[in-house]
Amino acid sequence: MKFFYSILFVLFLTAGFSQENQPTFLNNNSSPKDFNSFKERIYFGGNVGAWFGRVTFINVSPLVGIKVTKKFSAGMGVTYNYYSEVYGTRKYVSTIYGGSVFARYLILENLFAQVGIDRLSVPDFRTGLLNSRTWVDNVLIGGGYRQQFSERGSFLMIIFYNLNETPLSPYTNPIVQMGFNVGF
Repeated sequence: MKFFYSILFVLFLTAGFSQENQPTFLNNNSSPKDFNSFKERIYFGGNVGAWFGRVTFINVSPLVGIKVTKKFSAGMGVTYNYYSEVYGTRKYVSTIYGGSVFARYLILENLFAQVGIDRLSVPDFRTGLLNSRTWVDNVLIGGGYRQQFSERGSFLMIIFYNLNETPLSPYTNPIVQMGFNVGF
């Protein structure tokens, strides 16, 4: 956990020192702004996925973020996964749900680094009790690529490594996610 906080601190520090000084013109009395409105600072996105058949999986993971600077943003999201599988005449069903926080820094125009924590409620198969659940914290660090499809919309591909992988973690390393953002 100390490692995660160290990474987060470095990202905040880097964002603070990497501010770009815009040239001021003699005719312009106002200082330049990174954003004209609060609406320009907010972005939305996430992941949606599903497959159906003998194995059914549904994932809905919306997120909301705010641009602190042109290159640095932070946000939060929620996650819901539904999973079912048929074994002969029996059907196994489980759900995973929870939330996350993240920080993202644009290294180049389309490449970014990201750190985050997911706190998820997962089925606890270790207890032997029916419907037993526990909370699992996943510390995710990685980076990704964004491909813009409009002025404010982009597709994202991210590769994470879970620093806190356990037998109950719903992710296996490496974790590949694809999603979209509107406003990032």
